[in-house]
Amino acid sequence: MLRYRSMPPQTKLPPYLRQLERVLVRLETAMLLSELDGFLAGVVICPDIILPSEWLSVALDPEDAGEPVLEHENDLRLILRHYNVVLRDLDRGRYAPLFDIDILHGEILWEVWIEGFERAMALRPDVWNDLLHDPDENVLYALAGLRRLIAMTKVTTNSNDGLTALLNEAAPDLIPDWVQTLHAARLSDSEDQFSNIQAMSTKVGRNDPCPCGSGKKYKKCCGMN
Repeated sequence: MLRYRSMPPQTKLPPYLRQLERVLVRLETAMLLSELDGFLAGVVICPDIILPSEWLSVALDPEDAGEPVLEHENDLRLILRHYNVVLRDLDRGRYAPLFDIDILHGEILWEVWIEGFERAMALRPDVWNDLLHDPDENVLYALAGLRRLIAMTKVTTNSNDGLTALLNEAAPDLIPDWVQTLHAARLSDSEDQFSNIQAMSTKVGRNDPCPCGSGKKYKKCCGMN
């Protein structure tokens, strides 16, 4: 079960997210919905532009990011729509992640989201490392916090570290704040380049290049069906 942003855990997903979740399950190799949400957040706030031609294949098959395969035009539209929602919410300062929830134990499983975010960081590791030299302490704190959460997912045994326990409990509240901080820094540092950024259209012209990056026209690639 997924919690939709700031809504209560029992709130149902909006129709487009329910559709997207079904698409991701059908594709089998694609990311989970929570993982995709973290991945797209990482793509959006990356200090360097990452185009769909690069990130789409990773979203569809993180373990073997070859040429993406989308059987239906609506599959692509749903993925791009959620990218636009993440971008819009970050721009408005109200981004709240999609987290999986363990209903049995009442726990928010932020780890799935952070795995997606980590995959986005892996697309531009040098760019993220450059942020370590940022003079803004808030940026450094946010980056260090997210990296600490990533590191926590690599530990296979339960840690008795008090800080780790506190971070695990506070992660669902800290993640949106840290992501929002890094997004604000990206916009501030690259105002001329990004201030007029527009969300990608979810309507792709049939004679336009396919967003999947195949080099083919959309009508002869993902738009065939």
